[in-house]
Amino acid sequence: MSTAVLRVEDLKKHFPVTKGLIWMKQVGAVKAVDGVSFSVPTGGTFGLVGESGCGKTTTAKCILRVETPTSGSIVFEGKDIERLVKPELKWYRRSVQAVFQDPFSSLNPRMRVGSILSEPLVVHNAIPRREVEHRVAELLEIVGLSPGAGRLYPHEFSGGQRQRIAIARALALNPALIILDEPVSALDVSIRAQVTNLLQDIQAKFGLSYLLIAHDLAVVEHMSDTIGVMYLGKMVEVAGSRELCQKTLHPYTRALFSAALPADPDQAGDEIILSGEVPSPLNPPAGCRFHPRCPHAMPRCADAEPVLREVAPGHRVACYLYE
Repeated sequence: MSTAVLRVEDLKKHFPVTKGLIWMKQVGAVKAVDGVSFSVPTGGTFGLVGESGCGKTTTAKCILRVETPTSGSIVFEGKDIERLVKPELKWYRRSVQAVFQDPFSSLNPRMRVGSILSEPLVVHNAIPRREVEHRVAELLEIVGLSPGAGRLYPHEFSGGQRQRIAIARALALNPALIILDEPVSALDVSIRAQVTNLLQDIQAKFGLSYLLIAHDLAVVEHMSDTIGVMYLGKMVEVAGSRELCQKTLHPYTRALFSAALPADPDQAGDEIILSGEVPSPLNPPAGCRFHPRCPHAMPRCADAEPVLREVAPGHRVACYLYE
């Protein structure tokens, strides 16, 4: 897949920290995302992994235009989203949808499922009103629910079924890109595989692109074409899914994967225990942000920040061990 539906270049999002009640003064900034670059392949999946607080969800919010980037660019189908005017903005809102972690909180409990699914169709005048009911039934069928489900409320469904409804709502406007923010982490283990397989079937059927944000490395490995690993607002390693899982290079990526449950318990390796805590994004370490916890840290790691560079075809890593 040579083309990309979405390109993120040197994205930064810094939240100002102020002091004072009357005369507000900025005393610093939380560097939630600090120079991240990646692309989502057309019809493919880019997986974004990392510990809580590393900037994954903030990146997604910038793409959804919920947050305004401090700097950098987000280009969707050749257009910089920060330069979109009103008609183009409406097109962008329709073309990029999201599925969130908790389907119960993302669905209005006072609305019937049919109304939840028809709302985006009506708001965007996507189809004639007389065809809305047929489209709602079609969406429910796509995600494996009966048309009669449209008469019920979200609380009358299980967690897995509610997530199917959330997926159906994301599909309503025929988007090109869906951001999946922890789409199965709130579900029972027995249901996760079903929803994961459903997402893959839908992707194959409609040619969708996914930006998958998840903690579950097994899900990311299973669904993604390419995986990016974030640490403290920075991208530290990017590679094809199979390449990254078989040949992790960055010390942080190794620790992350060693802590995951192995597919085969007999082949489980030794877990890498990192020292210390994740530093504050308000005052990140100089040089490589991982060096205070890295078992392979060198003096230069504290002085200069390593650049994300290609060390093998399609495999990039920001680490002085591989220069």
